[in-house]
Order: sequence, then structure tokens, then C-alpha cells
Amino acid sequence: MATELTMPKNDMDMEEGTIVKWLKNVGDKVEKGEMFMEIETDKTSMEIESPATGVLLAQFYQGGDVVPVNTVMGYVGEAGEAVPEQGAKAAAEEAPKEEKKEAPAAEKAPAKVLSDASGIPATPYAKKLAKDNGIDLKEVVPTGRHGEIRAIDVFTAIEASPVATPLAKAMAADLGVDLSTIQGSGYRGKILSDDIKAAFAQAQTAAEEENVAGAMKEIAEVLERRKLSSMRKAIMKNMNSSHTEIPSVTQNIKVDVTELLALRAKINEGKEKAEKVSVNDLIIKAVGKATAKFERFRMTLEGNEYVVHNQVNVGMAVGITDGLVVPVIKDVDKKTLLQVSKDAKELAKKARDGKLKSSEMGDGRITISNIGMYGTHSFTPIINQPEASIVGVCGTEDELALVDGQVVVRKKMMICVTFDHRILNGTEVCEFESYLKELIENPVTILI
Repeated sequence: MATELTMPKNDMDMEEGTIVKWLKNVGDKVEKGEMFMEIETDKTSMEIESPATGVLLAQFYQGGDVVPVNTVMGYVGEAGEAVPEQGAKAAAEEAPKEEKKEAPAAEKAPAKVLSDASGIPATPYAKKLAKDNGIDLKEVVPTGRHGEIRAIDVFTAIEASPVATPLAKAMAADLGVDLSTIQGSGYRGKILSDDIKAAFAQAQTAAEEENVAGAMKEIAEVLERRKLSSMRKAIMKNMNSSHTEIPSVTQNIKVDVTELLALRAKINEGKEKAEKVSVNDLIIKAVGKATAKFERFRMTLEGNEYVVHNQVNVGMAVGITDGLVVPVIKDVDKKTLLQVSKDAKELAKKARDGKLKSSEMGDGRITISNIGMYGTHSFTPIINQPEASIVGVCGTEDELALVDGQVVVRKKMMICVTFDHRILNGTEVCEFESYLKELIENPVTILI
């Protein structure tokens, strides 16, 4: 016995589906579970599996047809097997039986009985068709005996309007796509969801191109060319040379600066602003002590030779209006903290006033780049050639820590050391950073 192929009811709200296309033709062999048709509902597109193995014996609907759920659309069975007569499609085009019943003479008022809240007389089935297909009953020409709109009138209106699947209509409404501007790719020109997607994508692309064109025009209107200053040229040349010629590596270590900040506050008690010691002064002094301890941090590379320098000269990066300069504090390891602080203030002022001498900017062994005042967590400073390394100082952050069994807030800071791997290796830098950490976390040792 032939097996029915029906329009499935996929959920409680589904009342009908639109046939997108048959995947098999009459006479084709079909396996159980094989997809034989693609349909579209008001929620999705999907393919339907065959419930049996056999030959496709009949197709009662074609691509583009809207079919109520559970309606027989065809049969699959043995080759040559007879199939039942199919009249569902014709019945769907007829008005429901209750439309044909005439009311008793005393009750005849069809327009009133059949009209809805808008006052437009229509049969129940015609109303449903109009609602499901987005047809305004005001635009439908009635042909009923009593002036009411019948299903056939709605079908006529549907054919005259852009034909689209329920899902395509819903998508068009959501995306703001005008159905009248779209040429459908479905059966008999029916508009499918893919047509809506393509139209929307095309509209988006056009809008983006228009926005880009507008932005480019605006940029062109405000474009300004500025020549590099001599300082910027020098910075560009040195940074590019350092970045491309040196095999550099950056290693970070976090240090606790709680005690260092407390020591600074104690040192500055009762002092005038000009005499106060900064965090940077303490860091410079600590880096000087560490550089004095680790010889390779005082080396430079000249050809195939390492040159070891005895002086512990620490450079400090100072930002100025049109660039960056690095004045150098000489013999940091031999000076007191107050002397280092005094030199740092004087050199920084000269740098900002543009009065630095060439002798105050050269012969450095290591440089400090402090951007902690900006709250930077971590960064990769670039080596100031021909030095072997540079120390980056970051901002302080509050962190919870366990001290003597108590949870307390500690001030932590990241120290970032970038080094020339031709002169230093990772282990040596780790030892340097560990010693620097020890000095900073026990700041009294910086002063000894």
C-alpha cells in the first residue's frame, strides 16, 4: 500500500508550510529517511525525510504552493502502484461549507454576520488567508453574492501582490526590506528568505560604502602634513635601529613598594617641595646599586668585543614637547640619595627648558623609563643604544596579601627589564631583577 507524504506539523503554532522545491521527481527511487522535499515555514527552512522506501508515485503540489499541515502532498510506494484520488488542493480553494449555507430569511444579514471589527464583510476562511498572507481586506475586490469577500478574492489579491513565504515576510518586516523591490528566486518568482537576506546584505554594503566615502572625504578635508623636527628624526632613527638590530627580550617582575613609599614619606617629613625625594629618585639609586653589582649590565658591544665600563651612569627618560631626551646621572653608586635626587631634578628641568649639554646626555650604562604616573600596568621599553638594557617602571596597584596571618593591602609595582640578548642572557637578568626587588622591598638597604 502506498505511503502518504504529508506536510509535517513541526510545532503547536504551525498551520501551513510552503514548498520550496521537490528534491525527487515522480518515478525516482526514494529511500526511507532520504530527503525528498524542502519546505519553508514562518520560522525556518527545512528538508523532509521520506517515511518509507519505494518510488515517488505522485506529486499533488509544486514549488511555491502553500500547503496546510497534515495535507497529503504525494505518495511513495511500489512502481506502478495505484494512488488514491487527491482533491485536497481543489478543496483548499473552495470556501468553507458554512459559507455556502444560506441563513433563514428572517436572519439574512450576511454582511453584518461576516464583517469584522473594520466593517468589511468576508468569509472566515478569506479572513484567515488575508491575515496569513499580509493582505489588507480593504484592497480586495469582493465577488460574493452579498458583497462579501471570498477566499478566491483573496487568492486573486495574493497573485497581484509580491508573493513571499511567511518566513520571508517576517524577515522583511524585521529588517525593513521592501518586498516590492525584490525579484523572487522561488517557484514562479516567489520571494524566499534567502532573497531577503541577499537584499538586506546588498543594502548594508551600499550603506557602508557610503559611510566610508563620507569618512574619507572628511579625512581629506582635515588632512595636514607636518615635517619631522630634527629631534623626531633622531628619535625615529635611534628607535628603529634599536628595534631592528638588537635581539631584545623583556622580562617582568612584580615588587612590593609598600615599605619604599613609607620610607619616602618619612624622609620627606618637614622638607620643602623642592627638597623632597621622589619614588623615581629611590628607583634610580636602587638600579645604580644593582648595576654596580652585575658587571654585564655595564657592558657594551663593539664589533666582536665586549667593553666593560666601570662608571655606573644611569640615564632617565624625560618627555618634552616634541620628543624624548635621556639625561644621565653620573656615578650613581657613589652618590647619596639626596645628591641623586638633586641631580635628577636639575637635569629634568634643563631637559624641559632645552638647555641640556651634550655631556649630560651621553655615556650612560643603563636607562630608566618611568611611566608609573599614568597607571601603566606593564610595557616593553626600547633599549637606548649602545646600552645593554633599560628598566621600565610601572604604576602602583593595591593588592591583597597575607602578612603574619593577616590579610592586608599592599602596594605592588611591575618592573620591566628589556635587554640585549647578545650581551645578557635570561638567567643573568633574573638575578639582576631579584636583587633589585630585594632592594626595593627593603628600601633601607638602598641607602647603605
